[in-house]
Parts: sequence; structure tokens; C-alpha cells
Amino acid sequence: MEDTEQRILDAALRVFASEGYTGATTRRIAKEANVAEVTLFRKFKSKENLLKEVLINNRTIFSSLDDLSHLFPKEKNVDLETELRILGKNIAKAMRDRKKDSKRRMFMLMLFEEGRRRPEVAEALSSLLQMNINPLSEYFELQIKNGKMRNINPRSASITFVGYFVHTSLLREVIGDGFLGNNDEEIDGFIDIFTKGILKVEDMKNR
Repeated sequence: MEDTEQRILDAALRVFASEGYTGATTRRIAKEANVAEVTLFRKFKSKENLLKEVLINNRTIFSSLDDLSHLFPKEKNVDLETELRILGKNIAKAMRDRKKDSKRRMFMLMLFEEGRRRPEVAEALSSLLQMNINPLSEYFELQIKNGKMRNINPRSASITFVGYFVHTSLLREVIGDGFLGNNDEEIDGFIDIFTKGILKVEDMKNR
């Protein structure tokens, strides 16, 4: 990618984060990037395309599960519940580490806030979440084939798993840690429910 394009993308990230998608103008982004507005349009055609390119350009930073391999435990022969618990805590840590970058944190909050009103932002957010859902769905599908999980919809399981971490991350962002309490204990509780369900064993046998 040439330097001009990268400067525009970096500037767009900063302006989207501070002004929101609706408030950000291509004129302001061009000024921030120190380029002519016509140059921005020549490179990216529209503000919507620019938003999508910002996401693509930062996909390894925004997507916790873009590369599952580095988030799974290094130990071999661990059971599935332990593996998912370690994976969950690694995802939570990756999200906490990401909070140190205020621009990207504000950008993510902007996507969720404006996605309710702007279809183009919702579409961009959807593509971002797909980066998380797809590899985990493939992982669950493999576990089903290996006999470690019952025959369920792997995509539904993936959405449930990812949704927990996205939701709790946003809660901690908005209202702090007081409501959710200890992060590791909350994750342990979620993994227990995720892997075992909420029905008693005897109730499961009688179904």
C-alpha cells in the first residue's frame, strides 16, 4: 500500500473515532491526512468504502479470533472444557490489551453505536464479526467430527461464545468492572454453562 493511502486510512481511523461515522466528513479526513479531498475520493470513492478499508487495514488488531492458533493453550491433550476456558481467558486478555489504544477503542464503540442507525456501518460491523465467527465455527465443527462435542450447529455455538466476550467487553467499557466482578471467575462460570448447559444431569437423561 502506498504512503498516501496509508495516511488517509490512519487519518480516517482517528476522525471516525473522535467524530463518529456521521460526524466525520471526507474534508476533515483529507485535512487530517494532509491530502486534497479529491485525492481521497480518487483512492476510496466514498466514505463508506473508506470505513470498510479502515476495518480491513486493521483486521488483525480488531479481530480477537483472526488467528486462533496463538490464543489456544500450548499444552497437548487437554480436554475440550479446559481448552475453551484457556481460549476464553486469552480472548479476554487480548480485548483488555486492546483497550490501551484509545483510538481503536473509540472506533469500536462508534461501530456499535452508529450501526443501529446507519446500514453501511452495520454492514461493516457485520464483516468484522464474521472474522471472529468463521474460524471458531470451523473449530467447533472439527470438535463435532472428532466426537468431542454433540451434534449441534457450530455457527450458533460460535455466535454464543463470541457474543459473550463482545458483550462483557462492552459492559466493562461502559460501566466498569464493578457489575461483572472478577474477570476470571466470570469466564469460568460462562465456560461451565457453555459446556454443561443449565439442566441437571438427571433431567438430561429423562429427555
